[in-house]
Amino acid sequence: MQNHKIFFAMVLVLGLIGMIRSPDFIPGDTDFMLVNVNNEGSDDIDNLQVKVFIYDLGVVLQTDEFDLDDHDAEGKLLYWSVPNDAKPGNYWARITVSNDDVREATHRIVTIA
Repeated sequence: MQNHKIFFAMVLVLGLIGMIRSPDFIPGDTDFMLVNVNNEGSDDIDNLQVKVFIYDLGVVLQTDEFDLDDHDAEGKLLYWSVPNDAKPGNYWARITVSNDDVREATHRIVTIA
C-alpha cells in the first residue's frame, strides 16, 4: 500500500493561492470556490476528485477527476449558485479530496451575507 500525503486549503473568491479567505456570498449570485490540493508525498496520485458539501444549504459541488504528480499542487475551481433562500449566517462546509485509495477531509465556514 502506498503512503499518500495530501494537503489542501480552501480559498474562497479571489483569494491568493495558498491563503484562506472567507468573503461573504450573496444569495442568488453565481460565485466560485477555489480548493488548492498539494501532493506532499513521493508517489503520483491518480483519479482524485474534490467535493464540497455545505451541510445546512444542501449544496454539493464536485470536480472532474484529475491526477496529481508527486510534490505537485493544483487549484480546482468549483462554481456554484448561492441558493436564493439562503439566510444570512455562517455555514459549515466539508471539503474532501479522494480517490479509491486515499481520502482527506477538512471543514471550513462559508458566510452568506
